[in-house]
Amino acid sequence: MKIKSEHVVYMKNAIDKYIEANGGIKVFIEKYETGDFPNSDVAKNLNTRFCFDMLYRSDLLSWVCESIYPYADDNHILTALKSILPKLTRRY
Repeated sequence: MKIKSEHVVYMKNAIDKYIEANGGIKVFIEKYETGDFPNSDVAKNLNTRFCFDMLYRSDLLSWVCESIYPYADDNHILTALKSILPKLTRRY
């Protein structure tokens, strides 16, 4: 993984904090797996959408731009996010 381990930990902590403040991971798994999120009908890859939604909702966008984009791209970020978040199964 190209993302530095300390950056993965930072992302994990921010995402975990957001998830716990909003009902816990089971709530998000249920919503995403059943298509109960905005524009679910056009989401081509559920897991990619879930990962980047959690990154964005955790208020990490500006931090990613400053700290990660100088040395990595979206593919590397997605790999890190997949290591943090559960894999989902589309049920809709």
